[in-house]
Amino acid sequence: METFGKFMTVVLGMIISPIINGFVILKMWAWFVVPIFETHPLKLAEAIGLMFLVNYLKIGRNKETTKDNFWGEFVTNIFFLIIMSGFALLSGWVVTLFLS
Repeated sequence: METFGKFMTVVLGMIISPIINGFVILKMWAWFVVPIFETHPLKLAEAIGLMFLVNYLKIGRNKETTKDNFWGEFVTNIFFLIIMSGFALLSGWVVTLFLS
């Protein structure tokens, strides 16, 4: 049962993470790229695809997770995702205040 719980947690993380990152890209695109280059705003699916492209092009980590530390690593990664996404949105919003 513990293995199923880990599997479902990973699947849930694989669904939530691209949505959060795609939303951040969507907002940043609308705030900065659309006004500068006069292009169309992205849809969420396009932003998620762009996020996958960027992740594909950048160098990934080769960090192994041990069985004993699965939950600690998972919680740390989710916490890091939420904090960094929030920080990126907050920083982008502050910058937009100086644009107009």
